[in-house]
Amino acid sequence: MPIINKIKKKNLEIGIWKIDETSQELHRLDKLNYRTDGLSEKNKKEFLASRILASKFISNYKIKYDKYGGPIINNNMHISISHTNELASTIISNKKVGLDIEKISEKALKVQSKFINKIHNDLNNEKATLLWCCKEAIFKWHRKGRVNFLKDIVIHPFSMKNHGEILADFLGNEITLNFLKINKHFLVYVCK
Repeated sequence: MPIINKIKKKNLEIGIWKIDETSQELHRLDKLNYRTDGLSEKNKKEFLASRILASKFISNYKIKYDKYGGPIINNNMHISISHTNELASTIISNKKVGLDIEKISEKALKVQSKFINKIHNDLNNEKATLLWCCKEAIFKWHRKGRVNFLKDIVIHPFSMKNHGEILADFLGNEITLNFLKINKHFLVYVCK
């Protein structure tokens, strides 16, 4: 199991795993026997990799889902999960968390009018992907559904870097997001 990065801070642990196993190999590593019936091969791999990764940070848990579809674990800890077709990531904390990981592509730039505020005018694939990750991480942190990505989440202007912090306003509250570029991906998380 190739964990390519671990981030450990006072209140959180993040793991990032490069998915290069088959779903059969992942099922053999899955000690909690998660069901993947009906999922595509790609979705099976992403699902299993993120759950096995979580088991590296916390024992005696089972991931369930709240009424909004967000993952919860049964031991007073908070969890957020994200994956792409190449990477899986999990954050675990005693505080509320949200995490997103996305491969840099033109996808976010193509739909920018649905989620990027006009204050961001120097857009390219990298910046649009990072903005999407920020908004998705806040959405996952919020865990209550019904968020308008364009109106409810405003990301402050920032300079592109490989890692750092980005400020956002979400429904009148200031939120600090942390981000990290990993090869051709961005990982963004909030812990508050």
